Parts: sequence; structure tokens; C-alpha cells
Amino acid sequence: MSRSTDSAGKLDSIVRALNLLPYFQAHPDRSLMEAAKDLGRDPAELQEEINRLRCCGVGTWPEELVDLEADWTRVSITNSQGMDRPLRLTPTEAGALLLTLESLEGMPGLTDREAVISAAAKLRGIMDDRAVAIFDTLAVEDPAESTPQEVLREAVTAGRRVAFTYWSQSSDTTTRREVDPAKIFVTEGETYLTAWDRDADQHKNFRADRMTDVEILPEPATPHLDELPFDPADPFGYRMIAAQAELLIQPQHTWLADYFPITLGETAADGRVHARMPVGSQDWFIRFALGQSDRLTVTGPEDLVAEVRRSAVAALTAYDQGSTFDSNRAFS
Repeated sequence: MSRSTDSAGKLDSIVRALNLLPYFQAHPDRSLMEAAKDLGRDPAELQEEINRLRCCGVGTWPEELVDLEADWTRVSITNSQGMDRPLRLTPTEAGALLLTLESLEGMPGLTDREAVISAAAKLRGIMDDRAVAIFDTLAVEDPAESTPQEVLREAVTAGRRVAFTYWSQSSDTTTRREVDPAKIFVTEGETYLTAWDRDADQHKNFRADRMTDVEILPEPATPHLDELPFDPADPFGYRMIAAQAELLIQPQHTWLADYFPITLGETAADGRVHARMPVGSQDWFIRFALGQSDRLTVTGPEDLVAEVRRSAVAALTAYDQGSTFDSNRAFS
């Protein structure tokens, strides 16, 4: 991690902690658990930030520090040292936020579109008129530069089928698809289309940046919305996947759980960490396991372990270079 990234992370942590002061002063009867729910935060992290506030203030003497009492039932701010207002956005931060909100305003299927429109309107109300005009202009894209996202939004609004060429990461293949659009959603900075696939007779998710040659078809779409359960906290439905792989992950590589749907468990006697991972596509999972073989070991179920081992042996045989790779040791 670079020094600048580390400093930005520390500043962000301090800002979040200081913004708790006006929150608890405005809500003196909130418990820690209620505050965590209101703010969408983890209760343990919230407790750490409250403890950090005891060391904040306008000086170094005890009477110059924030004075508060906190437990799991109540947080009482006795002396906020004048820090009783939320920290304000800089003009640059406000403009960037407005630009993001405006890009979301026209997105069909958004969980709470009214909240996005309301937040954008409030930002426009507090920003300088000239700045608003600049960011509103930036938000308007050239109609000639139509992106897959724009075409998909138009298809969802019009209720029409779409066709596109799609590269599937799970199977590492490129095919032409025709689907019935149901919902567009954004997660972790990427835009996805949930659509009814008539060939598979089920809903599937497609990432917009893996689409090319997107076109709207004249046929009306039948998106089967009544069969589409959508959980914003689990947009890909990982919790509904029955097939689960059992893993042992090297302790220094548990960061994989930040990037893949891996649930970490207890630490084994040898220091490795037990984990579970849903297997939505066996082909993709096998490629994943082979690519991460120096970081994790697949330990179950037995048929999945056998398939991973078979693929490893087949790959080494294809190289035919006398590799000393021990597949039994890595995938058992």
C-alpha cells in the first residue's frame, strides 16, 4: 500500500468517526446497535470509532478532548468540543457525487430511484449555480456514443428483447445471445443486466462491459419478473447456490474473501483457514482453483476434488515438459 493510499484511508476513518458526534447529539437515545442499523455500519467498527473519539479534540489536555460515555445500550456526548456539525463536502467532492447520482437517475430497476433524485436535488440546491451547470453538462453524453448500458436501459424501458455478443468468464467462450431484459443493477462499480434466458429457462446475469454489438429486437420481452427474487445484498444469488466447495486457504491469502464469495471459517491446526465457496459454474471454479493453487487447497466435496485434480493432470500432460507439480498434494 502506498503512503498516499494509507493516508487517505486514515483520513477517511477520522472523518467517519467525527461525523458520529453530531449523529449521537441529534439522537441521544440511540443504542449502538440502532446506530449501526441507521448508518449501515458494522457494530464492532462503530464501537472502535467511538473509542477513537475519546482521543480527539482541540488540544492535548483532558479538558480539550471529547468527553463521552458509551456502552451497547446508549452513547452520551457530554462535550463535543464544538464538533457538533457533520463535515461538509468540498466543491470537488460534491461535484463528483452529483455526477454519480445523475448517472444513476436514468437507470431502470434501481432499488430506490426517488432517494437518488432527492439527494441530487439537495446537492444542486447547495452548490454554486455555475458548478451545477458544469457537472450537469458533463453528465450529458453524446447520443452518437451509445454504450451497451444505454441500449440496455432503453430496452428495459421499452419492454423489448435484446441481442448481443457476450464473452462468458465462467466458460471462457464468446456467443451471440438473445434475452428478455428484467433488471439493471450496479455492484462494486460494474453494471449488470439480469435477463430471462429462454434456452436455459431461467434468469441469468450479464456484465455490460463484456457485451458488444448490443441491439434492441422488435419482439416484446417476457422477463418473468414474478420469478425474479432480488436481494441487493446478494445480487448474484450466491446464497441460493446449493453446491459449495470446501477450501483451506493460506492465512496470508485470506484477502481472497474480499474479492470472491468466500466465507471464512475456523483456523486449522496447520494455520490454514477453513472456508466455503459457492460453485455456480464448475468449469469456472476449476479454473479459479488452478489459478489460485499456491494460495488455497480444494478439500471437498470428493467429486469436485477429483475434477480439479483431473484438470490439473490434463493441463500438465498437455505441456509435456516433465513438470514436478504434485497435484495430489495441492488438491486433496
